[in-house]
Amino acid sequence: MTTRRGLIGEWITKILVFGALPLWGLSAYVRSLFQDTPAPALHGAGLAVVLLTVSMFALVGSGLWVGRKKDSPWRSQGIALLLAGVAMSLALYAVAPHSGVFFAMVPLWALMVRLPLPWAIGTSLLIIGAVGVLGELFRAGGADLGLMAAFGGLSLGALASRQAVAAQEAARRAEAANAVLAERSHIAREIHDILAHSLSAQIVHLEGARLLLSRDGDRVQALDRVERARDLAKSGLEETRRSLATLRGEIPEPKEVIAELAEEFHASTGRPCDVQVAGTPRELSPQAGLAVVRTAQEALTNIRKHAPGARAYVALRYLAGTVELEVTDTGGTEPTLELGGGGYGLVGMRERAELIDGTLETGPDGKGFRVSLQVPA
Repeated sequence: MTTRRGLIGEWITKILVFGALPLWGLSAYVRSLFQDTPAPALHGAGLAVVLLTVSMFALVGSGLWVGRKKDSPWRSQGIALLLAGVAMSLALYAVAPHSGVFFAMVPLWALMVRLPLPWAIGTSLLIIGAVGVLGELFRAGGADLGLMAAFGGLSLGALASRQAVAAQEAARRAEAANAVLAERSHIAREIHDILAHSLSAQIVHLEGARLLLSRDGDRVQALDRVERARDLAKSGLEETRRSLATLRGEIPEPKEVIAELAEEFHASTGRPCDVQVAGTPRELSPQAGLAVVRTAQEALTNIRKHAPGARAYVALRYLAGTVELEVTDTGGTEPTLELGGGGYGLVGMRERAELIDGTLETGPDGKGFRVSLQVPA
C-alpha cells in the first residue's frame, strides 16, 4: 500500500511537471519573447521566431502527453517529440538569444524522468553544453552561466524525483512480496494444524488396532480403534471445512471451538480434558480468535502425540486488556508412538502470536508440559 507521504510526493511531482512548471515557463517565455530582438512578426527574423515558437510549443505539448505512462507503447515517440521540442527551443535561442530559453526546462524535466539514467544524465549535459555554446556564439555577453546553472539545478531535481519514485516502487514491490509470503505462511500453518490435529489421532488408533490384530488380540477392541479413526477422519474433514471458513474470515467463538476440541480429545484418548473459562467472554479480532483456537488445537495434539495417557487442562481467561489461553497436562503414562514430523507446531504457534503482538510461553510443568498464550483483547 502506498504511504500517505509517497502519494503526496507523487502528486507534487505531477503538479510540478504538468501544471506549475509549464505555466511558469510559458508566462516567462511569452513576456521575454516580446521584449527581445527580433520581436515576433510576419516577416524576416520575426517570422522565424513565430514559427520556432509554435513548433516548440506543439512538440513539447505533444511530447508531454504522448507516452506519459510508463508502460505506454508510445513512450519512445513521446521522448522523440520532447527532444525535438528542446531542439526547437535551442534554435530559437540562437535566433533570439534573449528569449526565454528556460522554457526548455519543461521537456528537460520530462526527459530526465523518462529516459534511462545514463541517457538522462547525458541528455542533460548535452543541453547544458548547447546552451553555453549558443550563448558564446550568439549572445552579446557570452555564455549565460546563470541559465546553465538553472538547467543544472533542474536536472538534479529531476534526478532526485525519479529516485524517490523508484524507491516508492521498490517499497511497493517489497510490500507485495511480503504480503505473498505472509499469506503462504498463513496457509502453511492452517494446513499443518488441520493435518496434525486429525491425522495424528488417527495414527494412534490405527497403530493400536494393528498391534491388537498382530498379536491376535481382542478384535472387538481393534474394531473400536478403527471406528474411532474413522470418526476422527470425519472430524478432520469437518475441521478442514471450518478452516476454509476461517480463511474467509468466519471465526467462531473460541470457547465453543475449545469445548469441541476437548470432546474430541476425550473421544480419541479416553482421557478427560477439563475446560475452564474465566472472565466475561467478548468478541476478539479474527486474528486473535484464530490464534487462540489454533494454539489450543496444536497443544492438545501435542499431548496426544507426546504424552499418551495424560489428562489435559485448558483454561481460557478473559482479562482486562488481554485474553490468556493455558493448556497443561499431567504427563504421559504410556509409551509414545514415533509419528515423525518436523516440529513445526510450536513454530507455527509462536508465529501466530507474534503476528498480533501476542506472547507464547512453552516449557515443562511438573511431569507434564505447559503452553501459555496471551493475545490483545
